[in-house]
Amino acid sequence: MRRKRKGQRPTRRVVSAGGVVLKGDPPEVLVVSLRGGRVVTLPKGQVEPGERYPETAVREVREETGVEASVLAPLGRVRYYFTVHEPEGPVTVSKEVHYFLMRYLGGTPRPQLTEVEDAFFLPVSEALERLSYPNEREMLKRALLRLRARAKKG
Repeated sequence: MRRKRKGQRPTRRVVSAGGVVLKGDPPEVLVVSLRGGRVVTLPKGQVEPGERYPETAVREVREETGVEASVLAPLGRVRYYFTVHEPEGPVTVSKEVHYFLMRYLGGTPRPQLTEVEDAFFLPVSEALERLSYPNEREMLKRALLRLRARAKKG
C-alpha cells in the first residue's frame, strides 16, 4: 500500500487475470455469480508471484468454476478503481485485469463457494445482457470476434 499526497486516501494496486471461456456452436460463455445472483461476472483472480497472466487465467477458471480450459489468445486488459473499507480507513484499489479467449476442455461448472456463489454457462446473447460490467461485455464481444477470425483461418 502506498500513500499519495496529504489528504488523499491510500491506494493499493491489484493485478488479476481471467478468461472468456467459450464452448459449443452456437457458443456459450462461462460466468460466475455473486451477491445473491445480483452480480454476474467472468471468472478471474489475482496473479500469484512468479505466475504469468495466461497461467493465472487457467488456474482461476479451474479454481472458481471447476472447468478446465486453455488459453487461445489475449483479449486485452481493463483497469478500474473501487474503495474498500479497512480498520485504518478507506483504501482506493486500482485493479488491472488481463483477459484471455479460452477454449473449454472439460468439466461441469461447480462454484468455489469461498469466492463465488454459482458457476454456469450462458448463451452469448443472454450473457451480453446479464454480465454486470460493461468492460466484461466488451471482452466477450472481442472474444467472439477473435473466435470468428480463428474459424475463418481454418
